Amino acid sequence: MSGLVSTYKILKEYNLIIEYHTGILDADSFIDFKKKIALDPLFAPNLHFFVHLKKVTFSTNLEDIDKYAKFLEANSKVYGNRRVALITSTPNQVVSTTMFKMMQQNKSQSVEVFSTNTSALEWLNSKLDKDEILCVLASLMIA
Repeated sequence: MSGLVSTYKILKEYNLIIEYHTGILDADSFIDFKKKIALDPLFAPNLHFFVHLKKVTFSTNLEDIDKYAKFLEANSKVYGNRRVALITSTPNQVVSTTMFKMMQQNKSQSVEVFSTNTSALEWLNSKLDKDEILCVLASLMIA
């Protein structure tokens, strides 16, 4: 794996942004990706996020995680009130996402870490079912 490759799809009808990431995740690449999403004409504050991180290796330390948390806090009006489901599978992913969850101070954002798509969708109160999410993720993998 080299570099971070990130794709997303905005599903306004489900009030949801689905992100798919693969490769090496560092703070600057992830922040750049978040800025790109905010510029999308379909983007709106208060969309919930389903963030698939199972194919990522985190190359982050506490300072990087703090940098990302501060970026989100400084841009809280852009992102509005939202839920963020982080889907992980490895200890590296769980540790980094859990540290972010603990460090983030943005009260307008609720963050949870999940190991399954179904649990994440239930927490997001999404009407999208597990087969639909798999289809969207498959399309993002080849994008």
